[in-house]
Amino acid sequence: MFLALSVALAMGVVAQDEKPEKLPVGYRYIGTYKMSSKIKVEKGESMPVVITPLIYRVYSDGIEVRVYCRTAGEDSYTAYQIYRSDGIGVARISGEIDLIAGVQAKCTKAEMVRQISVTRASMTMVKMPPRSHRVIITRAVAIKPETVSRGD
Repeated sequence: MFLALSVALAMGVVAQDEKPEKLPVGYRYIGTYKMSSKIKVEKGESMPVVITPLIYRVYSDGIEVRVYCRTAGEDSYTAYQIYRSDGIGVARISGEIDLIAGVQAKCTKAEMVRQISVTRASMTMVKMPPRSHRVIITRAVAIKPETVSRGD
């Protein structure tokens, strides 16, 4: 919980009017991320997926991570249960692993298994559809909230 709150404080606080309408009390702003890539991995081959770069806003209460996305003027979210908050392992070119500040969380919804890793700089979402040999990986990079066009 401390790490999630530390990441939120390091990223700054979003204005109250920018928070989703029904965000429960106790959730803190972690960051705003813009989708940068999406790939599908199937039969050992990776294939890029054509994307419309979505904007994600991430909040946490230290137990759960909520990833909000605004479409058609409405906020929707996916909730992930945090299972690791002591950092994210990142491989160096040399093969060594560094531990950086961040959280990992998971969610099972409609039999779709989802996993997320969130750091100050990026967010990675992995989806594993039910009864499938396919995996979908979405990467998003941190952006400043003021660079986001609300489009409402």
